[in-house]
Amino acid sequence: MRVAAQDELLLLRDQVGEAVHLVVLEGHSAVVIAGEQARQSARLSPGVGERLALHASAVGKAVMAWLDPSQQQQLLDSIGLPSLGPRTITSIGALRSELDLTRARGYALAICESSADTVALAAPIFDFEERPIGALAISGTLAQLDEARAHSLSAAVIGAARKISHNAGGRSMSITAKGQPEMHSNAEVRCVSQIPSLLGEGPLWSPRDEVLYWVDILTPAIHRFDVATGTDTETKLGSMVSLVIPKATGGLLIATPKGLMTLDDSSTLTRLSHPEADRPGNRYNDGKCDRMGRLWVGTMDMGAAPNRGNLFKVDPDGSWFKMDTGFTVANGLGWSPDNTRMYFTDSHRKLVFQYDFDFINGTIENRQPLISFDASAGSPDGLTVDAEGCLWIAMWDEWCIARFDPEGREMTRVRLPVPRPTSCCFGGPNLDILYVTSARVRLTQDVLKSAPLSGSLFAIQVPGVRGIPETTFAG
Repeated sequence: MRVAAQDELLLLRDQVGEAVHLVVLEGHSAVVIAGEQARQSARLSPGVGERLALHASAVGKAVMAWLDPSQQQQLLDSIGLPSLGPRTITSIGALRSELDLTRARGYALAICESSADTVALAAPIFDFEERPIGALAISGTLAQLDEARAHSLSAAVIGAARKISHNAGGRSMSITAKGQPEMHSNAEVRCVSQIPSLLGEGPLWSPRDEVLYWVDILTPAIHRFDVATGTDTETKLGSMVSLVIPKATGGLLIATPKGLMTLDDSSTLTRLSHPEADRPGNRYNDGKCDRMGRLWVGTMDMGAAPNRGNLFKVDPDGSWFKMDTGFTVANGLGWSPDNTRMYFTDSHRKLVFQYDFDFINGTIENRQPLISFDASAGSPDGLTVDAEGCLWIAMWDEWCIARFDPEGREMTRVRLPVPRPTSCCFGGPNLDILYVTSARVRLTQDVLKSAPLSGSLFAIQVPGVRGIPETTFAG
């Protein structure tokens, strides 16, 4: 691995200007096997042969997050969690939530966990069987490498780690976002909330509250955007949250790795249902309620391993039913205005499926591909359906929202100032504003310079188009 990594360590050090180090997992610690010091800093990074605590280091968390669930559990049961810095994670529950978050975003972050002034960011290195065998990290002081800058360097670290994996005979994946395409639209696009979300998702307009709800999955928080005042209120959570839906009886329904939870006005969380309780490697992703108030929610592997996702229906009493299976990145959902069709997206396959939908009984059948995207295109993410039955789809890595007619033919695209729109919904008192969430996770520094609003919330005024009210959860 040292031979496979030697050039990449130098290139990464010069690219980010910080110290870098490479580790392998050995027993209950991560052992440094190579490194390069930052040229402009006298501070030394971990030296060759040094052992780093798994729970308090970015490299340790990067390796543990990608272990299979049984190996991860064995390791968690056997390691101690001593406090080494002011922000060391010292409880198994909190560490497990951190590992879920690490796997979902693709990299690990440790801020003042191994000491009072050390920040590190790491990505895993895999063998040919896709097992995590080590990790690559950058490190520096809090003054040099604060949290915002660390996140902005994640694409560089992940890219270098994947090259090392490839050089050493393991897997390799591309994470490059496309440059800005040539595209024009007469729709007015406004940034209405400049929040640097890592992965903004799941916008939903609530006529009851006259606000827009949305989530940041990877900096776990629920956002409540008041369109009248332009104020965004953020509620931080301790673990990932992938959807937020108002409940007909008050409060909110949210999805966390520990299950579907209700959140009341006093911020008390109560589990409603947990269809994936027997699959700890999976998490919930996008979800919406049909017009009877039943929740439909997709799931996926924490690291997007192929074909491990499911589609569930959850009734107001918490009972659930597996409706379909075999998805990789379960995503956008929607229904036709006449309730005869349901749409569901697998972003990994770049497909939007159509089902025949039985509105009364809440069943689906006859799955067919409706929209298929070319391999070179971006990926379909979240979607919404307008009053004319047309689908509006957020196109990840395509800098746009695309509109398709009910037969799956593309009609138009609305240009956005960010490469990774994630989802969309119609809102406002007249349902004539298309709200769009976006992401900045794993974007390179060059892309972030050209798209500094990445992670923000946008509003699009589309002349002559209105949406359909989204339904609250009936529970």
